[in-house]
Amino acid sequence: MKIDLLILNYNGKDLMRAYLPSIINAAETSSHECTVIVVDNQSVDDSVDILKHEFPQVEIYIAKENKVLCSYNEVVETLDSDLVIFLNNDIKVEPDFIDHLVGHFTDSDVLFAAPRLLNFDGTYNGGRSYLKFQYGAIKVEVDKDRAEEDGQTKAISCGAFRRTVFLDLGGFDDLYLPGIWEDVDLCYRALSFGWKGVYEPRSIMWHDESTTFHREYGKKRKMRLAHRNMFLFFWKNITDKKMFLEHILLTPPRMIIKYFTGATEILEGFLLALKEIPKVVAKRKEALGQRKKSGKFSDRELLGKISD
Repeated sequence: MKIDLLILNYNGKDLMRAYLPSIINAAETSSHECTVIVVDNQSVDDSVDILKHEFPQVEIYIAKENKVLCSYNEVVETLDSDLVIFLNNDIKVEPDFIDHLVGHFTDSDVLFAAPRLLNFDGTYNGGRSYLKFQYGAIKVEVDKDRAEEDGQTKAISCGAFRRTVFLDLGGFDDLYLPGIWEDVDLCYRALSFGWKGVYEPRSIMWHDESTTFHREYGKKRKMRLAHRNMFLFFWKNITDKKMFLEHILLTPPRMIIKYFTGATEILEGFLLALKEIPKVVAKRKEALGQRKKSGKFSDRELLGKISD
C-alpha cells in the first residue's frame, strides 16, 4: 500500500526536532511505500526553515490558512495514497507502528485504525474509545480496562484512514474550529454508515498531549471549547428523540450545579454554542439527510462500550 504520514505543525520547531526523527525512522522501517509530510499551519517561527535544512527527506505542505485539524482536508485532496496517517507534532512513535495499523485494512469494511497512545510516563492515554450518553450529554470514554486487547474503537484522534473515504465523508468539519470533537464527529458519521474502526495495541505512539493546543489556548479556554463543541456535536448529529428530550431537560440543572461549584466552563461553552445555531442547523440538515439515505445504525446502537 501507498501511505502518507501527515504531521500537523504550528510553531513546533522544538517538538519536531524531538519527535520527527522517530516518524521518519518508522516510515523507512515499514514494508509499505511511505511518505512523510509536515502540514505547516502558517507557523511564524522558523519551523519551515528547520525542516528544509535538518529534515530534507520530509515533504512540506504549507496550509493556505491555519484551520487547525481541518487543514488536513486540503492536503489530503492533493494526494494519491491508499491510506493517510494523521499525527501531531508532539508524538513519538515506535518503529513498527505503521505495519501493525495497516494490517487491518485487508478488511474492506475498516475505515480507520487507532494505535495505543501512551503518555511519556507509560500510562495509557487512549486508542480504544467509545461514546457514553449520561445525564443528557455525550462523553468520549477511554476503555482502559481493555487497553491490551485489539478490537473495535468508536473514536480516534491519531491514526490511519482510507484516504478516498475520508474525502467522501467531507473530512473534518470546520464547525468545531479551532478544535476538539471534529475527529469524534468524523468517526461517528462513518460508523453510522456501517464503516468500522479498529484498535491495534501493538501499534504504539507516545503522546506529549495537546502541547500546542495548551500553549495557544490554555486549560480554561480549552475546556470551554470542549463543552461548546460537545453541544454542537449533539445538536448536529443526534436523531434519537428520547435522547434529545433528556438533553433538553438535564442540561440546565447540570449547568447550574457546575456553575455553583465554580466550574463555569460548561455554561460558557453553552452560550458560545448558541451563537453557532444558524450554522449547526444547516450542518444538521445535511448530516441527517446523509443518515436517512445511507445510515445503518441508530444513535443508541453507536453509543456505549464495544462488546467484542
